[in-house]
Amino acid sequence: MGGVLACLRGWHPALALAELKALLPETTTTATAVDRWWWLEGEQASQRHDVLGMSSGLQCFLKDAVVTSTDGLLPADWLEGMRTSLLAHPVSGSVAVRAWKQGGKIPSWSLSSLAGELGGLLNDMGCTIDLDTPDHVLALIGDGPSASLACGWMEGDGQAAFSSGQRRAGERPFFKPVSLDPRLARLAVNLASGPANRGPVVDPMTGTGGFLIEASLSGRACMGLDIHSEMVVGATMNLAWAHDDDVPSESSVKRGDATRLEDVLPDAWLGKVAGFVLDPPYGRNSHGSMDSDQLLEAAMTSAHAVACRDAGFVLILPMHPIMPHPMAPLPLDSDINLLNGEWKELLTMVERCGWKPVSVHAERVHRSLSRLILHAKYAPRD
Repeated sequence: MGGVLACLRGWHPALALAELKALLPETTTTATAVDRWWWLEGEQASQRHDVLGMSSGLQCFLKDAVVTSTDGLLPADWLEGMRTSLLAHPVSGSVAVRAWKQGGKIPSWSLSSLAGELGGLLNDMGCTIDLDTPDHVLALIGDGPSASLACGWMEGDGQAAFSSGQRRAGERPFFKPVSLDPRLARLAVNLASGPANRGPVVDPMTGTGGFLIEASLSGRACMGLDIHSEMVVGATMNLAWAHDDDVPSESSVKRGDATRLEDVLPDAWLGKVAGFVLDPPYGRNSHGSMDSDQLLEAAMTSAHAVACRDAGFVLILPMHPIMPHPMAPLPLDSDINLLNGEWKELLTMVERCGWKPVSVHAERVHRSLSRLILHAKYAPRD
C-alpha cells in the first residue's frame, strides 16, 4: 500500500479541497485521476485527527492506500496486488471491510465480491474479523467515471454525511429563510480560519448565527456581531440551542458595528483574529444610510485592522445562476453576474481593503439563484 489518501465528499469537491488545504496549510496535496481523491504528504496523524473532527467536505482518510485503474486489469490480479500490500502493512486488532461506490458502477467489477475476497485475505493472514465494532476498517471505494479503485485503512466515518441534519436552519428556535445550510457554514469557517489553533473567528454580521454555531462546535474561539438587537437575541438563542444550553465561554454574540470591530472585540483579540466569515444581509437596511457597497468595504477594512497576518476572509454573495461548477474553482477573471454590484469592482474593492483574492466558487441554491463564495487572504498594506 502507498501513502495517505484524502477522500472528499461529493457535494462540492473543489470547495472541499480548498477547505482541506486551509486546514492543513503545510501539507502537500497531489492529484489523482479522481477529483475527490488527493494524496497527502507532510501531515501528521494528530493533524488528520483534528481535520476529521472539523471538516465539512472531507469523507475520510485512507492510510497505506493504493489507487488503481481497472482499465485492462483483471480482478484476480488486483486482489493479488492487494494481498502483497496488506502483508506489507499489517495492523493489530480486529478488522472489517467496507465498500462503496461513487459516480456509478465500474463495468465488470463487483465491489461486494471484492470486499468479500479482501475479507478472506485478511482472515487468511490471521486477522480477527469483527463486522460490528472492528478496530480497523479496510475501505474499498470504486469511482465509476474514472474506473478506479482506492483501498486503504480508513480514518473517519466513511460514508456518513456531515452530521448537520439536527442543526438545519429550520430547526433552530430563531429562524430566517436566508440562513445558510450548516454544511456550507462549517466549510466557510474552516476555509477562512485554517487550523483551529491559529486564532479566533469573527462573523461581523452574524444574523441568525449559523457561522457562529459551526465555529463554536468545531472548538474555535468565536464571536458574532450584529447591529440589530433582534438578531443578537436570536443568534444567542440559537447558539445556546446548538450547545444544549452549555455554551463554551470563548463563544459569544454581541451587539456591535461591523465597520468598527476594534471597538467591540476583546483587546487580546486585536491583531490576532484568524478568520472572518461574512454573508452580508442584502435586502435590509443594516447601517442607516450606508449602502451595501459602502458597508461591505468598511467591514472588510475594519477586519483587516484586527486580523493576524495569516488571516483569511470568506465572503458569500448572491449571484445570478450559472452552470454547476463543483469540480474546480472559477477563474478570478470569470464573467460573474452578481445580484448586487459588479464583479470586477468587487475584486478591486477587496484588494483595496487589504485582502488578496485566492479563489472563487459557485454553489447552486435553486434554478434562479446561486451563491458566490470568495476566499481572500490577508495582505500587508503600505
